[in-house]
Amino acid sequence: MKINKKQFWILAISYAAVTFILNNVLHTAIGTILMQLSYLALATGLILCIYKLLKISIKQSIYNRKK
Repeated sequence: MKINKKQFWILAISYAAVTFILNNVLHTAIGTILMQLSYLALATGLILCIYKLLKISIKQSIYNRKK
């Protein structure tokens, strides 16, 4: 199943709005869970970015060493 950009942004904005309303405005437990899920996703994304950058730099250094 492939999601297009418009659907992705609609889902992302909806998730952000629901999380903001439930956590910051109403102070509910569901909002807190959604915030923790957001933090987990952010941490996972950062770790994946760092991993990809390190992987690319190691491949580049090995390629440059072979020259």
